[in-house]
Amino acid sequence: MVLNLLSINTFRQENYYYSSLGNSIVFDKYIVEQLKKLICTKNIGEIAFVLSSDNRIILDALGKQDFLDVTDLNKFYNQITRQRGYSEMSWQTWNRQFSVISYYLNQKIKELERVLSDSISDQLNISGKVYNRRENRFNEIHSDLICMEHLSLN
Repeated sequence: MVLNLLSINTFRQENYYYSSLGNSIVFDKYIVEQLKKLICTKNIGEIAFVLSSDNRIILDALGKQDFLDVTDLNKFYNQITRQRGYSEMSWQTWNRQFSVISYYLNQKIKELERVLSDSISDQLNISGKVYNRRENRFNEIHSDLICMEHLSLN
């Protein structure tokens, strides 16, 4: 099983999950309203986006792109491919895959913060984690300062 969940709440308490293919969740009006309702009724204070380091969709987006014809993955694949290019241009040789996953989860965090109202967003701690199956461990993603959206050489 590939872990690609939006995990709401902490891992040590009651948990709520929203799963999407490769964490490609689209925050449409219906999903946002359901999340707001869940956050308010369950008094949720933490949301974690989680992807496995061996997620098949991410690995495919970084590689052969066999799943490119799957409906709604085009935009997702383009984002991953673009970030891989930035990563290569900036000579980030340390674990490109982790860097690209971090970038993508940082984008999902920003997207969720934009669609939630300020009153809800202010009470939440939203983070991203990468699950390493070999080590059976969750690692915090790189900060948004490390994950670049573009590169400017002077």
